[in-house]
Amino acid sequence: MKLVQDLMTRTLLTHTPEDTLQAVEKTMAEHQIRHIPVVNSDGQIAGLLSQKEFLAEAFRITDKFGAHNLQTYLAKTPISQCMKKEVATVAPDMPLAEAGKLLKEKRHACLLVSADGQHLDGMLTSRDFVRLAINLLEQ
Repeated sequence: MKLVQDLMTRTLLTHTPEDTLQAVEKTMAEHQIRHIPVVNSDGQIAGLLSQKEFLAEAFRITDKFGAHNLQTYLAKTPISQCMKKEVATVAPDMPLAEAGKLLKEKRHACLLVSADGQHLDGMLTSRDFVRLAINLLEQ
């Protein structure tokens, strides 16, 4: 039986709640990722910022202050202002099928992986499942 730990991404790019949206924008663009786990100084999970939340905040800023001021406000807006604080976590030893059902039923784009429910061990995304499906279909 395959487990979450068999498919999850272990090496993650993270940010802190105090980091700015401009920093997240740079990370997402440079590494072509859509989900940024947010951790505090102790490495505990503080939240999650996805491209969806980032874009919603960027549109809000643009509507309120104009597109010409977007970068200025991204540079001073902390991630904590728009990150999801309630995030779905799963244990690394959870069966992969169960995690896949959770992604599908709850319509999550990703799940943070934590053995103790507090510290980040990895992340499992819908993209990981697509990669798995392709590997299985090519066998």
